[in-house]
Parts: sequence; structure tokens; C-alpha cells
Amino acid sequence: MLAVGLSACISRGMQQELTSCTFPDTTRTPAPSFICHQQIEGYPITRLTSAPASADVETDVSIERARLEVQHAMALEWFVTWFGDVNDDQETEAKRVILTWLNEELRVVRTRESSSGTMWLLLGIAHSEVDTQVQLRNRFAAAGVETTSR
Repeated sequence: MLAVGLSACISRGMQQELTSCTFPDTTRTPAPSFICHQQIEGYPITRLTSAPASADVETDVSIERARLEVQHAMALEWFVTWFGDVNDDQETEAKRVILTWLNEELRVVRTRESSSGTMWLLLGIAHSEVDTQVQLRNRFAAAGVETTSR
């Protein structure tokens, strides 16, 4: 009976270890839950990214670079998936509107450094996808960007 009980404890312990959250760059180092479960209350849209460790660059500069990379990737993704109906001659202005909005709304919500020195960042937007699309279409209208789905 004692052997069965110990076996169950060991199995549970191993299962917890195998399913616990770890940093992507150091898979043996436990990480905060935001690394694996990117939902944070108040931020319906989130993205996880990293800023590599560098002795030559200040942490704040690395974080801002990583935020800007995500901002540009999101702008391109949204333009393609949400706003493919923008008139061809207004694509540049539409992308500018999206980038400006993201610059105002995209926040660094959480940060944590892994044991390898990589800074992990969770970026978030405090609006749902639907609200975000509505706000961007309103900004398009104000900027004179026309879409075919109006």
C-alpha cells in the first residue's frame, strides 16, 4: 500500500514538472504564467515577444525595439486580415493610421528576464478585436481612407 501511495506522489510530481510553465529559451527554468498563458485581465489582445540580452544596449531600448517590432507586425497582420477592403491607392495612409493607433494603445503589460538574460515581454491592448476594428475604421474615415465595405 505504501509503495502505491509513493508511486502516485512521484507520478503527480513528474506530471506537474512536465506541464509547468517554463521560459521558451530556457526550458528548465520556471516562468511566470503570462509566458505560457498570455491572457491578462483587461487586455483582450496580447502578444508575447522577447528582447535579446545585450551588454551594448540598455534594457529600456531593447524593450522599445521589441515593442516596435510587434507593433509593425500587428499593423501588417491587421491590414491584411481586417482591412483588405482599403482602396489600393490609400494603403500607405491606412497603414499609417493603424501604426499611429497601435503606438497609442499597445502597452508593455508584463516583463520578466529569463536565466539566459532574455527579456520576455507581454504586450497588450485594452480593447477587444471588434472595438479595435471599429476605432480604426472611424480613424480611417477621419483620415479620408475609404474602404469598400462601408
